Amino acid sequence: MVEERGSGAEPVVLFASRWWPAVLVPLGLLALAAALAFTLPRSIGSLITPLGMTAASVVTAWRHRDGALLADDTGLLVRNRGTVTRSYRWSEIREATLTRPGFGRLALAVFPDGGPWDVPGPNNATMVGRVWQWRRPDPETRERVEAVLRTHGVRVADPLT
Repeated sequence: MVEERGSGAEPVVLFASRWWPAVLVPLGLLALAAALAFTLPRSIGSLITPLGMTAASVVTAWRHRDGALLADDTGLLVRNRGTVTRSYRWSEIREATLTRPGFGRLALAVFPDGGPWDVPGPNNATMVGRVWQWRRPDPETRERVEAVLRTHGVRVADPLT
């Protein structure tokens, strides 16, 4: 659902994609695989799988290069491929925390209000704002996200592993 932003100030960027490592790391691994394939006899054909995986990773990183999670006075906004959509209002979120939903990814795990068997709900998180970040978030990012959450009355949960 695409929704208008709140009437307050410009949205704050909580975290955004850093897509260049998502391109450089696979290319570096491909170069290493190519060097090994050329030094070992009869192994040039073994480059097909690393080449395909590198291409898939680079295309995916390029398509999602502008991803970000933003916050305004109404709630969370997700920017993905040029479109900004409303994710959750502050009143719908019980607790949240930064998490790593996959290799090289960062997201906000949001536990929305609801009943005990609702999915997503208070016992089951949903990942909001998945972006490319190979490293863990720096302390400034973590503090900025936690400060915005606390400002709007959202409890910061223990980090997920």
